[in-house]
Amino acid sequence: MAGWSGSSEVRAARVILLGALILMWPAIWNGYPILYSDTNAFMVQGILNFFVWDKPFIYGPWMNLFHWQYSLWPVLLAQALIVSSILWLTLVSVNASARSLLTSSQSKLFQFEKTHLRQADTRFVVVCLLLSVFTAAPWFTSLLMPDIFAPITVLCIYILTIRPDLGWRTRLWVLLVGTFAIASHLSHLVIAAAVLPVVACIKFGRLKVAVLPLVFALGALIATNLYGFQKFAISPFGSVFLLARLEADGHIKPILDRLCTKQNLYLCEWKDRLAPDSDDFLWDGAGPVWKHPGGPIGLSPEASELVRAAVLANPLGVVQSLVKNTWTELLMIGLGDTLHPDHLDLSVRARLQTYFPQAELERYRQSRQVQGTLTQSAAFFNTLGWVSLIAGLVVCLYAGYLALRRAERTISLLIGMVFVALLANAFATGALSKPHYRYQTRIAWLLVFVPLILPYRIRGCAPLSKTVNHSG
Repeated sequence: MAGWSGSSEVRAARVILLGALILMWPAIWNGYPILYSDTNAFMVQGILNFFVWDKPFIYGPWMNLFHWQYSLWPVLLAQALIVSSILWLTLVSVNASARSLLTSSQSKLFQFEKTHLRQADTRFVVVCLLLSVFTAAPWFTSLLMPDIFAPITVLCIYILTIRPDLGWRTRLWVLLVGTFAIASHLSHLVIAAAVLPVVACIKFGRLKVAVLPLVFALGALIATNLYGFQKFAISPFGSVFLLARLEADGHIKPILDRLCTKQNLYLCEWKDRLAPDSDDFLWDGAGPVWKHPGGPIGLSPEASELVRAAVLANPLGVVQSLVKNTWTELLMIGLGDTLHPDHLDLSVRARLQTYFPQAELERYRQSRQVQGTLTQSAAFFNTLGWVSLIAGLVVCLYAGYLALRRAERTISLLIGMVFVALLANAFATGALSKPHYRYQTRIAWLLVFVPLILPYRIRGCAPLSKTVNHSG
């Protein structure tokens, strides 16, 4: 890196590219981007311009911008570059020694003295290498799903909050990425909404800027749902997910027993044979959701009525279930459920075979994931991951204590946002859907990332506030 020349922007672009390649190593080792059965739905969105009832019309069209029905590799590279750029901006923004060298009179992003820029380059590459070995970050960067944008949501809001000095191009980039990250998955709305009160408590003056990605994401979701489903709604059919969750927790059957004596509801004929698992309830082709004449969309009005009745009938019981599922999800951290080849041949393979060249289909077939050998690596990396997470949690707690004691608002904000985001993510996925390992694993690695980028001065010496003048 020492031999790099040219402007600071070119240097930043090079180190971001290097970081992206490092974070892509699981896909490179796999021989193909890592896939999930839901990847098929996003491909359908983009290729066929089809609105899927349970997914925002965001990530699929974005994928279509890069694969051109030729290869999924450019999609993965674009995703990795986005992730790398936000990680880089976060490191630069939070690092006091780098920020103190910003030239406030210039609008370009990385106007640092050459020596310190080189140090930032080196540190970023080291951070990416450590993340690639000790966390799940590269595995979710390599997965063609919007999951990786859950932590990116947090970091984008953080950057916008603490960096009033950003040039307009960089500010626009972070705003666009933040908007896309939030809109790409409905659970990210909850994460974004949860971290904003932390911003309000610590950097209230910047709240009007920090809230913009959420506002634009809400606008994008409402606009696409209005166009695709003729419904002015953020999640037009989310009640079906809540119905499945409440049924699995035992709250729907008593409601059906009571209502079915008075009303002729569709689910009355199913009330004694409903699946006890929410995933089975939702996705079993022979179950009530898909046997309904209108499918999940047709079931949605009745689902809303039953969910409302269940909450009113037993609010304390519903809250207890929400808390229990949130706690369960909070501790479900580990690779595995995104590495298997289950259902891929019935979903993604069919899409590749129909719309992509034969060479791409062959690359898919030869991947470790499809061959069924990718899951073998999960145990080893899960062990490393848990060790690093525990260490990261301890460091974050200690650093948070120091930051509060020294009134270091920038550091307090970052750590506070991460802890709140972890809890919000567990609630949005575990309590409102179903606890899965993939959901919490996708964001838990922030506990390792934060200690790696903390400014050295937080471990001792003078408070940062005496060295750097933070606005907001």
